[in-house]
Amino acid sequence: MTTFHRLIIDGETYYREVNESTDMYHGDLLEQEEVIEILLAENVSQEIDVDGDKVRRYIESIPTPLYRQVARDYLDHLERMVESYN
Repeated sequence: MTTFHRLIIDGETYYREVNESTDMYHGDLLEQEEVIEILLAENVSQEIDVDGDKVRRYIESIPTPLYRQVARDYLDHLERMVESYN
């Protein structure tokens, strides 16, 4: 995994890749958005597109009311978890 140092130069924040074993810098100064893109590209293994309306339709097609409610409750729980990370 790429490691960065945060550098504050004349009050402006930049990031630069560092090899911690040699304590040497590599590449150019980067802004936060560029570092985020690099880290996401390295660490996100898969993109999953969730269609919330389709999920709700599937839940409503569950024939057993108890299982349907359990699925609704779990979906609500997952949505709260996602919102808490934003």
